[in-house]
Amino acid sequence: MLLHKVQDFSLTVPFYDLLKNEYIKQKKMSNIIDSIKNLIPQHKKKLDQQEFVKAAMGACALLAVADGEVSFAELMARDYLLDNIRQLHLFDANTAADMFRNCTEALEKDYQLAKSQILQVIAKFAEDKELAPLLLRISRVIAYADRDLKPAEEKMMLELGEILHLDKREIFAFIN
Repeated sequence: MLLHKVQDFSLTVPFYDLLKNEYIKQKKMSNIIDSIKNLIPQHKKKLDQQEFVKAAMGACALLAVADGEVSFAELMARDYLLDNIRQLHLFDANTAADMFRNCTEALEKDYQLAKSQILQVIAKFAEDKELAPLLLRISRVIAYADRDLKPAEEKMMLELGEILHLDKREIFAFIN
C-alpha cells in the first residue's frame, strides 16, 4: 500500500509541475495582456494630444498667413505659446514648430486645400468645452502678435470660432 501511494505521488508530481508551468504561462500572458490594456489608453491619450498640437499649430498657421505673410512677431508668439501652454508641452517644441511650418507651407502652396485639411483637424475639438476655447485663445495670440487685428485675421478667428461651435459672444470676447 505504501508503495502504491508513492507511485501515485510520483505520477502526480509531473502533472503538478505541468499545471504549475501552465499557470505561470497563463499568469505571464495575463500580465502581458493587462500591460497592453494599460498601454492602449496611454497611447490613445498621446494620439489625442498629438491631434490637439496639430490643431493648435494649424490654427496658428491659418492666423499667421491670413494677412498674407508670416511675420517675425507671429513666429515669436508661436514660440511663446509652445513654451507656456501646458497642453502644448506634450511634444517637443521643434516637432510642433515643424507642424506649424508644414501648415504654413501647405497654405502658401494651395490655400483652399490646406485650409480645408487644417479645419478638419480643428473641428475634432468642436464639442470639447476646455480645448475648443483654448484653440481660439491660442489663435488670438498669433492674431495680435503684430499688435493689431487685421480684417482677414478677424474673419479667420470668426470662422475658427464657428467651426469650434463656440457661442458668438464667446468668439467676440476672444477677438476683442
